[in-house]
Amino acid sequence: MHHYRVLVPIVFVLYQLVAAFANTAPAVTTESNLNFAETVYAKLSSACRAIMDLRYNAMNDKKELIKTMKIIHIKGDKTETFPIDSAYVALTQPSVYDITKQTKIIVHGYKDNSLSEVPMDLAHAYNEKKMFNVLLVDAEDMINKWYVLSVHNARLVGKRLGNLLANLENYGANAEDFHIIGISLGAHIAGWAGKYFRQYKARSIGRITGLDPAGPCFSYAYSDQRLDKTDAVYVDVVHSNRLLQGVIEPLGHADFYINGGGPGQPGCFMPSCSHLRAAQVYIESIRTPKSFVGVQCENWDQFLKNSCDKNDYAILGYGSSSSARGLYYLRTASKSPFGLGINGVTYVKRKVDPWLENLHIT
Repeated sequence: MHHYRVLVPIVFVLYQLVAAFANTAPAVTTESNLNFAETVYAKLSSACRAIMDLRYNAMNDKKELIKTMKIIHIKGDKTETFPIDSAYVALTQPSVYDITKQTKIIVHGYKDNSLSEVPMDLAHAYNEKKMFNVLLVDAEDMINKWYVLSVHNARLVGKRLGNLLANLENYGANAEDFHIIGISLGAHIAGWAGKYFRQYKARSIGRITGLDPAGPCFSYAYSDQRLDKTDAVYVDVVHSNRLLQGVIEPLGHADFYINGGGPGQPGCFMPSCSHLRAAQVYIESIRTPKSFVGVQCENWDQFLKNSCDKNDYAILGYGSSSSARGLYYLRTASKSPFGLGINGVTYVKRKVDPWLENLHIT
């Protein structure tokens, strides 16, 4: 009855093995042209969803767990934390929430919380602009469980967030001014928030940004089971750790594959470093707009041959245009500052040891 307790760790060891033997094949795939590693990864994701379904059937009511969610509001040098059940009332007090501004909502990832370094850096980068409402979602108690259980709980987090945003729109906010930025598992929470918002209001929020959306359980899932381009007016995705912790396929209107999307990133030796690189790049783009330029390409191999469409560029991150469509590739530096500007759209082979090149971290 509890076989999933054994299967979950086995599944994720297999994910790591797939990534370890992955080659640097094109980052863009369809189910009909997956290579061996990508096919195995997609099947493992399917198995993960099956395990989740078994666990879901044995779940109890989650009302008390949902109450552990929090909304953190940052304004200037003031930070306030509200339980989810009282967040709407607290935010709509005088001089708290400004309905005339865009609202940036940041959602952390698996076994993380809103006060950790990366989500807070994101929040502070936006707060420095002094032109946005800045909110963070804290769902630590809901997504710090077994991964498969956390995936199920993430849907509940998204539903509750979608409800809050719908109420804020009732208060006078504009749906197109909502922009959710989700990190890893938080990217799919953002997707579900967008889905539920549309269900409640019959229209879409303005933008969702997925920062290396979680791959296990999600790759090649149906669109209602993960982040999808239908979840907002504009969905942009940054890929940095595909075939390990990140999805292997494009999910948005515009998908940016930094250094081919991974699985490794320059200067990284641990998967977590590559996985979080998407968020670090995005943070840098807020403080230094237009420092990341992608060129539209069919795949990474084409980029490596410098044979992309040189007439189609797009800005990654803060300055991304909602008109961007397609698959974009770019290089970054191996350490901060990562942005190479327009130079990042041209491949320049560096002289490195062959074993480093094979690890795809050059």
